[in-house]
Amino acid sequence: MKSPFILPVSVAILMGTILILQPSCKKKDAAEPDYLTVDLPNSTLQNDLYYSVNEHVRYIEMEFSESIDSTTVQGNISFSDKGSSLDNSVSLESLNRMVVLKFDTSFHLKNGWQYHITIGTGLRSVTGKTFASQKIIDVRTPSFSLSDDITTRNAILCISDIHMGEQRATLNKYSWFNKNDSALTHLLDYVLTSSQVKQVVILGDLFDEWVIPYRFPPFDPGLGVTDSRGYFLSVANSPVNIPVLTKLKAIALRSDIQLIYVPGNHDMLLTQSVLQEIIPGIIWKGTANGMGEDFPVDEIVMEHGHRFDLFNCPQPLVNPGHMLPPGFFVSRLQAECSRTHMGTMMKEASDAKTSYFFSPAWRVALDYLELTYNLPVNEDSVNIQMSGIDGYTSLFSYNSAKAMYEANIEDNWANTQRYTGVPVSLNVLEGILDGQIDLYSTVCHEYFSAVAPVKYKMAVLGHTHNPEIKVYPAGKNYTAIYANSGSWVNEELSTKKVRTFLLIWPGQWSGSPLDIVSLYQYNLDSGSGLPDPGYIPVLLAEESILRGN
Repeated sequence: MKSPFILPVSVAILMGTILILQPSCKKKDAAEPDYLTVDLPNSTLQNDLYYSVNEHVRYIEMEFSESIDSTTVQGNISFSDKGSSLDNSVSLESLNRMVVLKFDTSFHLKNGWQYHITIGTGLRSVTGKTFASQKIIDVRTPSFSLSDDITTRNAILCISDIHMGEQRATLNKYSWFNKNDSALTHLLDYVLTSSQVKQVVILGDLFDEWVIPYRFPPFDPGLGVTDSRGYFLSVANSPVNIPVLTKLKAIALRSDIQLIYVPGNHDMLLTQSVLQEIIPGIIWKGTANGMGEDFPVDEIVMEHGHRFDLFNCPQPLVNPGHMLPPGFFVSRLQAECSRTHMGTMMKEASDAKTSYFFSPAWRVALDYLELTYNLPVNEDSVNIQMSGIDGYTSLFSYNSAKAMYEANIEDNWANTQRYTGVPVSLNVLEGILDGQIDLYSTVCHEYFSAVAPVKYKMAVLGHTHNPEIKVYPAGKNYTAIYANSGSWVNEELSTKKVRTFLLIWPGQWSGSPLDIVSLYQYNLDSGSGLPDPGYIPVLLAEESILRGN
């Protein structure tokens, strides 16, 4: 039997084809533009705003819409940076539609820099066409890469969401971090041996106090752990984590590098004294309320991102004297699933939150884990071990945990945001959805939009495990950049790229008119052919923005 949808689909395709062809025909018949246009054919146009040009090029080609009258080139095309003419360092050659701007042997483009090619209205085509007004072409070079040999420390390296657990997390196969330790150690060693990183900023969740199967006591009496301090010390003493902590300690003690820590949600019970006991010399950018933020230079803000997330931000108003949010209990179930079904692809449970209010969102998160791992949970069973974490000594069931939050978490959401310092209050729906699923939208609202009490040019976060760089708003009129550093969790535990980091070059330090952020993934150099190939940074994305405007 034929499908009843075949005819309508065929008709739709035909109509769509007609609609597509109609404007293209009109475009073909349209009159030629009255003015000249220009493109840089061997350069990449980004955001319809600027051309990205490799700093090693020795010339820049300009292709015009018509053949150019060569007698009008000199004096009508100039090259500059930061308002200063560079015409003495270049020469111009023209042939038909092409004009080539050549650099003298002594001149080289700088990394992470902005240049301007200015074309005056005196430039004419052979038919007499000109530009309607002076044309300024924005040309930018990429920042230094991690492997470039430079001697000035002007860069900030941002990582987040390492999620180190205790040794029992590795032994019992629920650790999120036990396969990327060599890569992270290698990256941190590069920071120590190179001369370009001025700050290393860890944007939360270095330690993980949440990913513990709910049947396990958070504080392991077998290791003599009786409180959060003991727990974090046991994480630091886990063999898989020691090489990473050794490199972090070495960085923290350097006089020419700053190691900065902003707490996340999985280590919100970490304190400055405990962190500095583990890593002497590290700079603490946290607060007593489980939050923190860093402002390395003007117009750049950095934080973990959990303050916007109702499921994962501190919730001291739900049960006075306690801070842990509902995400803690979801993570405990997730850890139990990982322990019993290791090797199954784990899409972050928070991605399953698609309902409007707390109760259905809780239901969706638990159902997602139970169905994904085929692990039924008796939600009335009082078997969630607490052992004193955050002051909880009694056992919970999943239904009793739900009831605790369900009683007043939504009513207290506005006051909770005042406690955590959210700049612009979010409603409950936004707190459940935007805080974790689409942090970009929330950050734009909080830091870039017209309602933001303080506007920034760049906001750098972690939390979502989704490494990305986006401009706001999209297109050439963007005024800000959102960047997320991603995570270092085991590759099979995420649908996103892992082993990612950000390299930020503030113009305030480099002297460039641009602030630049690059997103990298740290991968094995399989193409080297060596028995021990080592790791190389792979550039995933880069954006720049004019500072101070």
